[in-house]
Amino acid sequence: MNWYFVRHGEIESNVKKIYAGWSEEELTPRGSRQAREAAKKLASFEIDKIYTSPLKRTVQTAEIIGDFLNKRTIVEENFQELRLGIWEGLNEEEVGRKFPDEWETWNTRPAELILDGRETLYGLLDRVLSGIRKIRLNENSSTVLVITHVAIIRVLLLYTQKMDLNLYRTIPVPNGKIFKIDDKLISL
Repeated sequence: MNWYFVRHGEIESNVKKIYAGWSEEELTPRGSRQAREAAKKLASFEIDKIYTSPLKRTVQTAEIIGDFLNKRTIVEENFQELRLGIWEGLNEEEVGRKFPDEWETWNTRPAELILDGRETLYGLLDRVLSGIRKIRLNENSSTVLVITHVAIIRVLLLYTQKMDLNLYRTIPVPNGKIFKIDDKLISL
């Protein structure tokens, strides 16, 4: 099975460096363009199925891509963004000011951050792998596209490269970018 992951198009929170979490923001005009550009690139990939996080920004991105590829999208809860708890809706400056110790941990050892109501990176990775396992068990598809979020792509890239989750903040994942994940590297 071939796996492609795409981060949703831009939203206002991305521009303002706000932790959007599970918010239901819509794509900006630039975000819609990013989705159309990704769709054009994906046209030659022979995508069989498209899965998406249930959040509005990913559903919109998936619909743009699905319409272009003439494929319907399937919502998969396991690919929803990292649950951020009390950080959701705050920008980076606010988080640093209100939670200085936790902010320090997030910037130096993110996999060790434990905060009430916030999912850990290890918990997120388990959830993502559960989503992949579910698709593997229920699909005959050879090429699967997942429209998702920065956190999901980062933990999956680190996992497949056998790298420490504490390197999470070093992985660039721009809006609308396509990532190929080798199925052989996803051991479940």
